[in-house]
Amino acid sequence: MSPLPNPFAFRRRVPGRSFIRTAWWDFCAFLCWSALKLCYGLRRLHRERVPKTGGILVISNHQSFLDPMVNGVTVWDRQFTALARDSLFVGPLGWIIRSVSARPIKREGGDLEAMKAALAELEAGRVVILYPEGTRSSDGSMLEFKRGVLLLVKKAKPTILPMAVDGTFEAWPKGQKFPRFRGKVVCVCGQPMSGEELAKLDSESALRAMRDAVTQLYDEARLERARWCGVATQHGNASRGRT
Repeated sequence: MSPLPNPFAFRRRVPGRSFIRTAWWDFCAFLCWSALKLCYGLRRLHRERVPKTGGILVISNHQSFLDPMVNGVTVWDRQFTALARDSLFVGPLGWIIRSVSARPIKREGGDLEAMKAALAELEAGRVVILYPEGTRSSDGSMLEFKRGVLLLVKKAKPTILPMAVDGTFEAWPKGQKFPRFRGKVVCVCGQPMSGEELAKLDSESALRAMRDAVTQLYDEARLERARWCGVATQHGNASRGRT
């Protein structure tokens, strides 16, 4: 993929959105990519796996507040709508994240309106990102997936794009007020999964299939980062928190 997507292809990239909104996304993505590359040498693997058209539900593990930036510049060509906790939508930060199509969601109990908005995005052929763990990891390891993601899978049956990040926990762990502006971060895209096929499975099997896909990518991200850091590791021991 080109490092600078064409904003004039907005009808393909973000159906129903204007050139101006797409260009604004590209500008913000460029700033984020520049900062992540400068501070963390961001490596994005298998970006060619991101579908160029159609509704996509991106699912990823969640280590840090940096994750939406990392995921966003990895699927750069396809501007996504993120579901973020409502407490972030205040002041200048709130305006910025709204301007790139983020939607507030209540942390406790979910938010039916936000989920309806996410369904509308998917049905319009756009992209939504969701962190099925529901919160950032307290130690960088993967948590169990919550069942809320199943609503989007069962209702919209979108293409599922699994993804995994590693290194953002070390850069900005949960409980730390500000990030460290150094380190190494890797993001890996997986093979798209059929929402139609996942929707045919029972809830437990569908959740397990999605988590297994993200876990496999998390292994790959950790292995790539370990090699990058010059740390010898065995592939079978690459993932902490595997169940």
